[in-house]
Amino acid sequence: MQKFRCDAPKMFSKAEVAVVEEKITADEPGRVKYKTTYWPAMLFRGYSMTLEPGQEVAVIGRQGITLLVRPL
Repeated sequence: MQKFRCDAPKMFSKAEVAVVEEKITADEPGRVKYKTTYWPAMLFRGYSMTLEPGQEVAVIGRQGITLLVRPL
């Protein structure tokens, strides 16, 4: 029987810009528009703020299909 495992974060070598579409907090993931597509996104560990819709953020990695973001 195969065990379920969570993908380890994959960090990007260069951060890219995305725009918040759905509010992101330290406790709740949201959504961003990145390269013309909408993605689930969450704050990278260590950040404890709220990212509001329309705000530009840096995409620094991904975990599964969820992008890891930080404020610019």
